[in-house]
Amino acid sequence: MHRLVTQYKDFSPEHEFLLALLAGGESCDLADRAAQLDWEHFFDVTPADLYGYMGYRLTEAGVQDHCPSKLFDQTRNARRAIAAQWLRLKIELRNVASSFEAQHVDFLLLKGAVLAFNAYPDCSLRPVSDIDLLVRPESLNRALGCIYATGFKCPERIQRAHPLSFTDSALLGENVSLPLQKDGTRAVIEVHTQLESAEPWFPMSVAQMWQSSQEQDVGGLRVHTLEPREFLFHLILHLARAHVYSLGLRPLLDVHLWIQLQSGHLDWQWIGSECLRRGYTEWAHLTLRLVRDLFGTNVPASFFKTVPPPIGLDHLAHLALQQIWANRRLDSLVPPRLAITLSQPSLWGAISTLFTRLKPTGRPAGNATIPAMEQSKSRGLLAGLHALKNDLSLKMPQYVRAWHSGSLRWSNLMEAARLAKGRVEIKRTMENVRPAFSSLQEPRSR
Repeated sequence: MHRLVTQYKDFSPEHEFLLALLAGGESCDLADRAAQLDWEHFFDVTPADLYGYMGYRLTEAGVQDHCPSKLFDQTRNARRAIAAQWLRLKIELRNVASSFEAQHVDFLLLKGAVLAFNAYPDCSLRPVSDIDLLVRPESLNRALGCIYATGFKCPERIQRAHPLSFTDSALLGENVSLPLQKDGTRAVIEVHTQLESAEPWFPMSVAQMWQSSQEQDVGGLRVHTLEPREFLFHLILHLARAHVYSLGLRPLLDVHLWIQLQSGHLDWQWIGSECLRRGYTEWAHLTLRLVRDLFGTNVPASFFKTVPPPIGLDHLAHLALQQIWANRRLDSLVPPRLAITLSQPSLWGAISTLFTRLKPTGRPAGNATIPAMEQSKSRGLLAGLHALKNDLSLKMPQYVRAWHSGSLRWSNLMEAARLAKGRVEIKRTMENVRPAFSSLQEPRSR
């Protein structure tokens, strides 16, 4: 019996097979399970952003013939789509890197691009939505200028969107980086000056991470990225504290594969002591325990002894697993603000949330966007109403279609509200365990 059976009530043989497959289980054992699998249900429980890697692992394990060809074709199509996206993004990354070099702009490549070309067997196995770049705060304007010069700009749909669409999930003091897209393509770049694992939230300066950065090969392009241990911290804090596990299973697979890749370079004694010193303790313990339980990742027992668990670990793991296994289509079907409103414990709470929607300028100044949205220059209730009108005009047609198709039914609304409430509970429990570093200083503008 898999250890997650007691923590996730909908856990099925198909869930168990997926985890064993992704973790690289023994082929003979997988073959026995594959012969008894409900393949339709298996594809239902597999997140769509893992179809490519899942198909690769089926082939590597030699069990692809058990999968109905009509379903297996979906994994091939997923790989083709990802490969095509990477062809475009590699070209754009080279162009941006050349422009940065000409203007003497340093940058670090983050997350997906580094993982796709290093931790995964092939870049077509790791889907990507954008390229994340970290630049020095003093170089931000020059960096944006370089990116604009290569044909990227903030899409009109983003400029017209309601500010809370982007700041709802932002950390206090975070500069929200808006996506910059190239016309006629799906190529998107986001420029950051902050990391979730550093100041103003934790006593670790981004400048120190610049100093320890290392060079990596990304599709034939030599770029700098975070030192392997710092990269691990960044992955953990991004998926856990910034997104409260709402990005699904793939980010935890990222952590698993990164640990496998860097197994000979990860000093777990140092990692544990740094978790304690910096204040990552609760997030790191919960996340790495989940990764270990899901994929059998080789995280030494000594780490969990050094880094104590958060209070109510089992309950937090249960809430996190609900987020991880959630149907991600709900995110596109149910407006986030509506889910947050429905999750409120009282009518007054729901009304207050809606009022915040009409007057979004009450957000802390530290949440300034990069680049600033047009609406952020306006103030007051009228500006909020105007932003809400634009928001509705952009999204209402898709919600109407979803309603007519039955996708936006009441059960979906309640599920989205339950997930939103779970994220709030995880965040409050974890943040109340210890005084946050951000409470010791004012958030600094980046």
